[in-house]
Amino acid sequence: MSMAIKRALEVKIETQRRRKINEQNFRNAIYLYKTAKMASKTTESTDSHPFEISIIGSGIIGLNLALGLLQRNIPITIYEQAQELKEIGTGIGFSANLEECITELDPRISAVLHKIGLRQHQSLQWVVASNTEEDFSLRGKDEMFDMGLSLTKGFWLCHRAELVNELVKLLPVGCLRLGKRLEGVEQKSDTGKVVMSFMDGKKIETDAVIGCDGIKSRVRYLLAGDNNPAGIPHYANESAYRCLVEMHKVSPILGNYASVMTLWIGHGANLVTYPISNNRFFNVAAFVRDNTGYWPDYSKQTVQASKAEIIDSFSSFNPMLRRLIEALPDEQNRWGMFDTLDHPLDSYVEGCVAVAGDAAHASTPHHGMGAGMGIEDAIVLVTVLEKAKQELSSYTAGTPTSRKIVLSRAFETFDSTRRERSQWLVASSRRQGLLNQWEVPEVRNTDDFLRDTAERVSNLYNYDWRLMVQRSIEDYEQRLAQGDEKIQAAL
Repeated sequence: MSMAIKRALEVKIETQRRRKINEQNFRNAIYLYKTAKMASKTTESTDSHPFEISIIGSGIIGLNLALGLLQRNIPITIYEQAQELKEIGTGIGFSANLEECITELDPRISAVLHKIGLRQHQSLQWVVASNTEEDFSLRGKDEMFDMGLSLTKGFWLCHRAELVNELVKLLPVGCLRLGKRLEGVEQKSDTGKVVMSFMDGKKIETDAVIGCDGIKSRVRYLLAGDNNPAGIPHYANESAYRCLVEMHKVSPILGNYASVMTLWIGHGANLVTYPISNNRFFNVAAFVRDNTGYWPDYSKQTVQASKAEIIDSFSSFNPMLRRLIEALPDEQNRWGMFDTLDHPLDSYVEGCVAVAGDAAHASTPHHGMGAGMGIEDAIVLVTVLEKAKQELSSYTAGTPTSRKIVLSRAFETFDSTRRERSQWLVASSRRQGLLNQWEVPEVRNTDDFLRDTAERVSNLYNYDWRLMVQRSIEDYEQRLAQGDEKIQAAL
């Protein structure tokens, strides 16, 4: 090969390499530039970023919220207490209705769901599984289920850890900070800023804080105040065993049931089973009633357990499910079911600090909609904060006071829009758990069960989230109009 040809090839390869600078790196550079600009001392009101949002927690809701805000050109930083990201490797579901909501947050999130998720077009389907020796594996396809409720659009099932991993990849470099355990927040009246204190001794100033830090939320505790029972979740008299099993191990046991989500109900216990990860794994969640009201260690959500405990709890269930339980791993954890039913927060916000998702309204998982409620939270927060950005950007001279008022009005709107519905879910999920274990005296048969369940399921799977968003906009505009004199006085 001549030197001229070799040189020409080298030039071509280098040119191609440069062209392959991926779009993600370009977005990262833009994000870092904008963040640096925000951090400068300049307070020009013409700046398109009149505030920055700090999100506590990098779980599914924190990540969805962050991506939704970034999509609207609102700078964010996520603070996560863990030194490295780890998410429990079990399944999670989203109604197709929520997929539309997710697409509105950021279409890339919906693309992730399509990439890793499994679409179920069926209805919700139950099998009465206890106090019977019938071998359900012998049932024909048309006889598999005892009850069902049709879903217009179906739902998606996916692996929780896979979802988190894919969402993190969508974040620009520099906006996720690990090893940051929140200790306190202080809202400064003079600057309108919120000062976050972390366990590492660092203090960071921000414009607003949203706690998406889960069921053990520190932000929730700070909002509620010391010694307030609303600051912590409480035991819901129930525990669960959760695990994933390789599909090739369960498919011979379950037959047709291995390919669909099934809700198995029985006296004092129930199971939820479904495939995930493109049918490579099978998710099993086994729930057991505990009327003692006792949990051994309230500082921990899990305690060590064994497969023998599950076998004992489901001894009255049908032979097929007993074989499934025998196929579970020997080492197990028992998860205490905690929620916020008995001691809900009076408000999800205070000034420029808010909580969302499980941090605001942790529930038991019997509707499979805990994350879904958090997604609804996220779309409302994203909507009103985008409106707040537009409001502040329209002023000829912004001040710390005007920023604080506009942001606090946005958070008040979020609380007004979301608190009643999300706390309804907490109560409805608790009741559904009792129904699933035949613990409601007036519900004696499958007809009673469906009547009790149908309306609540419809309120979840057929909810008009677009109408919710529109009403939140109207609410926010009304609050701004009422407070316009204060804002103008601050300018």
